Amino acid sequence: MRIGPAVLIVVLAASACTSGGAGVVPPARSPPGGGRSSSGGDYRTVTIVSAAGRPARLAEVLGARPALVSFWAPWCEPCLRELPDLERLAQSARPCALSVLGVAVGETPAAVASFAAAHRLAVPQFADESYALADALGQTRVPTTVVFDRAQRIAFVGERVDRRATDVLSALLAGDGASAGGAGTGCALATLPWPPP
Repeated sequence: MRIGPAVLIVVLAASACTSGGAGVVPPARSPPGGGRSSSGGDYRTVTIVSAAGRPARLAEVLGARPALVSFWAPWCEPCLRELPDLERLAQSARPCALSVLGVAVGETPAAVASFAAAHRLAVPQFADESYALADALGQTRVPTTVVFDRAQRIAFVGERVDRRATDVLSALLAGDGASAGGAGTGCALATLPWPPP
């Protein structure tokens, strides 16, 4: 039986997750063209769908503030293990001018809503059912964490939600000053663990 590319991606990602490893990590910079993916499309124009069923372009979801996006899947054990850290980070980010959200790849909005309700997730969740956003960003594995600056450029890409990501977020906030919820405005992000060796 011939396996199509989409099935192969799911099998490879499932293999990485169940073995405890995460995927290949692209460089921590924007794709060439300042938002253009290697396929020539602009990742900011890709539509994802909220768990409530509302479609929105990534640019609309991110807005003009730094953001952390966690790509995950409900079958991925490392993704499930990092959910408490993602929730803690989102809780600590409330007084800050930044966004924290999850994007479930290969899942329907209804499945994402059901999972979020069952696990009592407060972090806004979106579905990337057709892998359009993951493909546009060159993401091939989950979990993957992407931090965007306020201009929606990629500032960081990592395998997990960890201290490296929060350090980048803190630097972005500090660079934005008090107008963006920086120092002196009650913005103190949760201290997350360093990535495993």
